Amino acid sequence: MTITVIGAGYVGLVTTAVFADLGNKVFCVDVVPEKIKMLKKGKVPFFEPLLAEYIQRNIAQKRLFFTTSYAEAVPKSQVVFICVGTPPKNNGEADLSYLFAAVEETAKNLSSYTLITIKSTIPIGFEDDLEATVKKYAKVKFEFATNPEFLREGTAIQDTLHPDRIVIGTESKKAQKILLQLHAPISGERIICDIRSAQLIKYASNALLATKVSFANAIAALCEKTDADVEKVLEGVGADKRIGRAFLYPGVGYGGSCLPKDVLAFIAIGRHFSYDFQLLRAVDDINEGQIESFILKIKKALRSKVTTSDLAGAQIAILGLAFKPDTDDMRDAPSIKIINHLLDLKAQITAYDPQAMENARKILPKIKYAKDLYSAIKDKDAMVVVTQWPQFAQIDLKLAKKLLRRPIIIDGRNIFDKEKVKEFGFSYIGIGR
Repeated sequence: MTITVIGAGYVGLVTTAVFADLGNKVFCVDVVPEKIKMLKKGKVPFFEPLLAEYIQRNIAQKRLFFTTSYAEAVPKSQVVFICVGTPPKNNGEADLSYLFAAVEETAKNLSSYTLITIKSTIPIGFEDDLEATVKKYAKVKFEFATNPEFLREGTAIQDTLHPDRIVIGTESKKAQKILLQLHAPISGERIICDIRSAQLIKYASNALLATKVSFANAIAALCEKTDADVEKVLEGVGADKRIGRAFLYPGVGYGGSCLPKDVLAFIAIGRHFSYDFQLLRAVDDINEGQIESFILKIKKALRSKVTTSDLAGAQIAILGLAFKPDTDDMRDAPSIKIINHLLDLKAQITAYDPQAMENARKILPKIKYAKDLYSAIKDKDAMVVVTQWPQFAQIDLKLAKKLLRRPIIIDGRNIFDKEKVKEFGFSYIGIGR
């Protein structure tokens, strides 16, 4: 098929690259000229394993085209995927301004029957407003569908090619047939439903994942009060096939572009339909509380270093800035809140992340950035792990002990074997251990 993807963010570019690689002719439209110029050269504006390779290969094969022009792309396409951002407003509701702008421009450029498919995460009820927007401008027949994505940053290509499920939300048999045909080379269970059910599947999935994270953190807090080991507790809980271990890990809280945003949006959706989502409000409260709890751990660990209630004079190494490993994404990363708290306490911060430092500099300009892991910890009073990059767990502990001014590890992701670390002479503080 010939398709158009509106939006060159994570979802849009991965969708573009995968469908082109499966043999379709794909146009990717974005309103930022600098981004399109970069993509035409095969350069990706963020880090995602395999993505640049896929884009470069399909540009060379003349299956993939980048443009700022709706008029160049939309009239030639059977399917238009809308993949623009729906960021949160101050009240937690989703900001749909980018979505409505993209749908309006698409409608103005339709030339024949087109299936407009929404991949963006949108609240229930706005599908009618979107359809009304298209009717206002379109002079040809069109249909709507939703096709939510479930990719994870760091494994986005594989998640798109081998998903657990493909959700198609539409009551049109023709639209179902088109999307089933387009997804035919991709594995995963097919779930066909109405538009509102598809939208709820996306929100409910992310909300449940966030709930598992907050549940793990609540159990960690209880373990600390009872001298139990949260890792063993959750290992036992997660061994139950009805529960599973995925996302059942304690730490400094969830972040990124999806879970925080979708939890707040889901709470707002409930409010709109006169339902008080008490469960998710508690999930969000626990997540916010993890930062305060983690800062308290740092303060207690360094108490003998400082003479006042703040951390003036303390030199701290922060390992990990991105919200998760294998990405450079700083959106809602826990590291931002942690570092800002520490700066407020007058601590001196040196940070290192394998991929996210360029993005972090724009958000956290008042800290130092190290060229590598060992430079970051040299002459520091504590090594604080915030993102679970694999290379951090593989650190040479003997060398780290020599480089650190004080042998303190504050492990916000429980990546270390605490007994092994203690054998090397470190003071170790984890989560729920």
